[in-house]
Amino acid sequence: MGFPNPKSTATPSPEEIQYCRDVMYINPDLDIEPLGFSLQSGMDDVIRFKFLAKTDDPSKIFDATHVDSAKFKSDFGVYALDPDAKDDWWDVSSQTLVGGNFTVPPPKSQGTRGLNIGFTENDNSTLTIYVLWHET
Repeated sequence: MGFPNPKSTATPSPEEIQYCRDVMYINPDLDIEPLGFSLQSGMDDVIRFKFLAKTDDPSKIFDATHVDSAKFKSDFGVYALDPDAKDDWWDVSSQTLVGGNFTVPPPKSQGTRGLNIGFTENDNSTLTIYVLWHET
């Protein structure tokens, strides 16, 4: 990945944002405001990425060939998003989320990756998105 490890920041770099867009299949045309990035490298890498999506339509956030927004559930459990993470910006434990768990292929590679997605609806027609991406 080429990023320092471990790393956690509330202000991800353009390279970190682009990497998340690529491996998490975030719609390249979606206007986002990054709110946090965390990388833990190891035998299985884990990335947490939080962002504000400037849409209120969950179907516009991810590439529909990999993330079927119709599978999002209103009773999504925060346990799938590492609620014990110590970063102040990763506040999933205090949220009631809509979301789902997906298995996606890594771009330009073999195998599968886990993609756990949760979101909250905001009053200003935006969504706060929490994504935990992990190698399997």
